[in-house]
Amino acid sequence: MGTDMAHQDDSHNETDKPEDLSPKRLKRRAFLSGLAVGAATAGVAATGAHVASTKARSLMTPKALPEGEAAQVGLSFQDSRPASTARPKAKEDSPNVVVILLDDCGFSDLGCYGSEIRTPTIDGLAKQGLQYTNFRTCSMCSPTRASFLTGLNHHSAGLGWLADIDAGYPGYRGDLTHEAATLAEVLQGAGWSTFLSGKWHLNNAHTTGANGPYDNWPTHRGFDRAYWFQGHSTDYFKPSELFDGIAPVEPPDTPDYFVCDDLTDRAITYISTQQALEPGRPFYLHLAYPGPHSPLQARARDRDAYKGQYDKGWDAVRAERLARQKALGVMPDTVELPPLSFGSGSWDKLPENHKQITARYMEVYAGLMSNMDSNIARLLQSLDELGVRENTIVVLFSDNGGSPEGTPTGTPNVFAPAFGRPIPVEEAAQLYDVLGEEGTYPHYPMGWASASNTPFKMYKQYAHLGGVADPLIVSWPKGIAAQGELRSNFVHVVDLMPTLLEAAGVQRPTVYKGQVQKPFEGQSVLATFSQPQSPTRSEQYFELGGNRAYREDNWRAVARHTRGKPFEDDVWELYDLSQDPAEGRDVASQFPDVVERLKSKWLQAAQQYNVLPLDDRNLVLRLVQDRQEKGLRARWDFHPPVERLARDVAPIVCGLSHTIELECERTQAAGDGVLVAQGAKYAGWVLYIQNGKLCYEQSLVPYVERMESSKPLPEGKLRIKYQQRMTSRPFDGEGTLFVNGQEVAKHTFKRVLFSTSYDGFTLGADLGNQVSTRYSGPNPFQGKLGKVSIDVDTSKVNPVEMLRFISQMGLNV
Repeated sequence: MGTDMAHQDDSHNETDKPEDLSPKRLKRRAFLSGLAVGAATAGVAATGAHVASTKARSLMTPKALPEGEAAQVGLSFQDSRPASTARPKAKEDSPNVVVILLDDCGFSDLGCYGSEIRTPTIDGLAKQGLQYTNFRTCSMCSPTRASFLTGLNHHSAGLGWLADIDAGYPGYRGDLTHEAATLAEVLQGAGWSTFLSGKWHLNNAHTTGANGPYDNWPTHRGFDRAYWFQGHSTDYFKPSELFDGIAPVEPPDTPDYFVCDDLTDRAITYISTQQALEPGRPFYLHLAYPGPHSPLQARARDRDAYKGQYDKGWDAVRAERLARQKALGVMPDTVELPPLSFGSGSWDKLPENHKQITARYMEVYAGLMSNMDSNIARLLQSLDELGVRENTIVVLFSDNGGSPEGTPTGTPNVFAPAFGRPIPVEEAAQLYDVLGEEGTYPHYPMGWASASNTPFKMYKQYAHLGGVADPLIVSWPKGIAAQGELRSNFVHVVDLMPTLLEAAGVQRPTVYKGQVQKPFEGQSVLATFSQPQSPTRSEQYFELGGNRAYREDNWRAVARHTRGKPFEDDVWELYDLSQDPAEGRDVASQFPDVVERLKSKWLQAAQQYNVLPLDDRNLVLRLVQDRQEKGLRARWDFHPPVERLARDVAPIVCGLSHTIELECERTQAAGDGVLVAQGAKYAGWVLYIQNGKLCYEQSLVPYVERMESSKPLPEGKLRIKYQQRMTSRPFDGEGTLFVNGQEVAKHTFKRVLFSTSYDGFTLGADLGNQVSTRYSGPNPFQGKLGKVSIDVDTSKVNPVEMLRFISQMGLNV
């Protein structure tokens, strides 16, 4: 016990010694303690990291392999490596591209090209960039658009003529070739967003139906999104064949609707949405306005802003425009006005009682131009607000010259003379107050087309400069240092796609979607953006409907073809553009060797680019024969509901014997409305019930023919039939209405409707622009519509009928 106590005492005494609490002692103690704690923590951390790593490996997606490498696939995803899923991305700071395409705008119709029409926004674009004075197109819409979008001559692209007809020859398929990726397809593949708003007219008309094929619709040719219409034109107040992608849609039902506003709204929305989702991603917008193509429609306020301005007539307007062109430097001082082209008489010789309504047509035209200019202003403002204007290439041009399709006197309904029923000027004059508004479908006289094309002669569809000389403006604040400069370099529409791709730094693929691509037939003119004297291509052929031309340096040979005459007999004119840029002095007799050389070069180009065979027939005659050759459909059966059918895939009944039979059910509260309708009041027919009475109506305003039952129809289930019997095709015949097998109305037509407008075919309503003015809006049938059947006499037109048709239509074949 004593020993234990002694031990305890010793221990107690040792621990009771005073502890060294000096700073040096404290630091050493802390250091040793830290080592111990750190070692313990490291051990725990190492164990935790291993667990976390193992857990993460079972949860986390493995890092993707570099782009282009194939995925590595193991038993589970932990043992695999995914491939990169990155989509194409444009190079940093790539420019946006905005193309604004006008339709039938003549060379002198913009203020910066000498016009009195107020186009301050477009003029401002020219002041911010470059204005070309030697730009050429393909003389009509489909050909020019095909050439622009492919970089090929229009025959090489398959559009030697309009998209309405497939003639069966490589250059005339009426369908955009797949041997050339479009500008939209190339930019889309390089990382651009791509949008179309407006006119397309590049897929064959017979494919514009719910069943397609869609391979040449905009969203299948490179456009991510498209709000568009197919065909020559559309009604500005009630467009009837709009598509959103591949779905037919009705335009917004808003007060004061106008299609140019709608197309601009959609374009702005596309870009704003895209930039919100992906700021900085470049975009390509193709904004193709329908104007100033007929119908020349404008709001009253836009039209009346020019009231009285054209009372002086087209002779004075042409002279004033040329004077302004000289002052602006657009034309040299030596240029003189050529004589008025055929179909354009002197204003002074116009009957005095014709002058007021004739001037009114041009007021409508100017009002339409001003509307588009104001819409372009809205688009440019949106680009500024998004902060993208500086690096956006804006290209504005027209597809061909001013149009002669309004006849020498003009017309308040462009379909009337086209379908063999011209409207007398005195009758048109009664529409002075409302001309250009909804309810009219006008086109201006050929004299105003001559003014549009100042200082050139001839018109759209011709190879003379009046048909192919057009405005071209390019603005790119970041990429073009020059501002407000003119460029006299020769540029053809086929050169624009190579130019834009070079500016964007994008290479066109040699193979696209497995299809070997034709080489570009145009050439980039990007160098002209910075170098005014930069050389461009010196040679180019032209052809449309047998009218031909060839340019070689400053020589231009051109032949206006007369329909029905041998092409070999055409007289070729020759112009020295260095001395005579407006084709005013034919020097063919002085330089016959030059003429022969250029004719030979034209033939070589024709053989190279699928221009042959030449076809000079009138469009209406081609369409009639096309529908005969392709085969009219004898029987149609519809079981509603059925979507609106586009005009070119709908039943063809006009000018033919046919029967429409349908089943429907009426009640006391639901018995009126449209049963079947096709076209519009400007050219259309409709079967409907109003106030209980069965009605059939054909309209080609102002010519309207109608029949209706004398008594209201009974309620309940009904069998209704309309029967049209032709006594002499395509204009003479009679129609009869039947209800439950009983005849209830009969009418002998003064003139049977030959065809319909561009509005479609609808069952149970009248969508788009209505056929009859007796109701407003679609006027849907209130009852129940059952099966609808149509039987058509499809017997071929015989030679006697064809000659009678040509004579009554006044066609120059």
